[in-house]
Amino acid sequence: MGISRRRRAELARAGQLIRRRGQRAGWTVPEIVARIRRELPEVSALEAWRWAYGWSRPQTVQQVTGYYQDHDLGVPGLNCSMLCRYEHGEIAPGPAYAEAFAAVYQAAPGELGLASSNPSWAVNRGPGGYGAARGTAATARNGDLMANGSSGALQALRDSIALGLEAEGPAGGSGTLASLHAAVDYYGLHYSASPPSVLATEVHQVRHMVNEILAQGPPDNVRAELRQVAGWLSALVGNLAFHLDDRVAARVHLVTAQRLATVVGDRWLECWALGAQAMIANEEGHYRDAIALGGRAHELADTQLRKAQMLAWALLRPTAALGDRREATRIAGRAEDAMDSAQELPGRFGFDQAELTLHLAEAGLLAGDAGQARAYAQASIRAIPKGRPGWAAAMLILARGEAARGHQGDAATLGVQVLDTVAAERLRASTRNRLSALVDDVSPVAAPSVTELRERARALPALMPAARASEETNGH
Repeated sequence: MGISRRRRAELARAGQLIRRRGQRAGWTVPEIVARIRRELPEVSALEAWRWAYGWSRPQTVQQVTGYYQDHDLGVPGLNCSMLCRYEHGEIAPGPAYAEAFAAVYQAAPGELGLASSNPSWAVNRGPGGYGAARGTAATARNGDLMANGSSGALQALRDSIALGLEAEGPAGGSGTLASLHAAVDYYGLHYSASPPSVLATEVHQVRHMVNEILAQGPPDNVRAELRQVAGWLSALVGNLAFHLDDRVAARVHLVTAQRLATVVGDRWLECWALGAQAMIANEEGHYRDAIALGGRAHELADTQLRKAQMLAWALLRPTAALGDRREATRIAGRAEDAMDSAQELPGRFGFDQAELTLHLAEAGLLAGDAGQARAYAQASIRAIPKGRPGWAAAMLILARGEAARGHQGDAATLGVQVLDTVAAERLRASTRNRLSALVDDVSPVAAPSVTELRERARALPALMPAARASEETNGH
């Protein structure tokens, strides 16, 4: 008799808790896999590896697709349903898929419970091992889940919406609404798949389509649904504007998202928009304003994961920046407790244990506790694929912690490693600010790595705000 759906859900929750426990203890991915297999013997090796990385099935499918693209292997036929059947042992993947899974998970096919014919295009990571097929890591080509072809995927998504409008007319229909919801989910789940300017331009264009549909005077129920979509698109472009250092635009878009959330009754959107505004206030040094916005956001958080996000994202850092170490410690503990009791998996925008530890690291740095900053930053780095925005942020926090300990040369080397790994157009404004702070930290020391870091940071091209193709939806 197979495992019931209810038992599958219980196993998934248990696997998630094991991964969190492992992240806090500093386990490697293979160690997390081993613990999942030992405590949950019903789980296959292939599924345990996916859980250990914290990936959804769609994310794994995108990784395999990217691997095929990088090796000119065409388009794989893998989908979530097939992956599910592979993981549950209903069917076995062929050698080509086995090698792709091995590269994506950075494990030998045997470790995944799969057979392999070891084709010539497999990438070895040493004797008997498998390495990343996509740049320095299969999980992290330029820090993204699907860095190659992401612009094409975005355009294809927009084209599908446009074709739906062509078929259903300028007022759209059920198909257009479904495509718009799918687009919002895609943007949120693959937020790091493109440089911020590229994604921002695409989201602006899709929001412009929503504006045009609203201008057709749809029925009230459709109008409410379109406003909700427009609210999330505004939240996206607001966050992207912040990453492009266009804070005025960021606030306008986020306030619009908050206003639309209130109109349509989307509590989570309102919560998220307030939390994002708190993030901007914190970045600008307006710590008490950030705390006020963060407090409102936390009141609206209706799940443990969302409570953890608002505590860490919107309240912890400004509190630490004000020097209230006791209150910051209390907030950090509440955030960790909320994360430990969270039952849902990371969803839109993907707040997870790795991001929580990133904020805990930065709070430690702000509080003058270099040891805490270093420990949390290292835990975050271990949990985030190399090259992703969170990885870059954690590396720079680690570097600043090293500088605070008097290891300026090592700190500068870490900063140079970030610049070697992440392309300039993918460096967010917040990452650049951390980089600038690191340069200030290490500048008093004369060392080759410090000189290189300073010169390369100075040579970075300026961020360019995204071209805007949509107006705010307040008038509809």
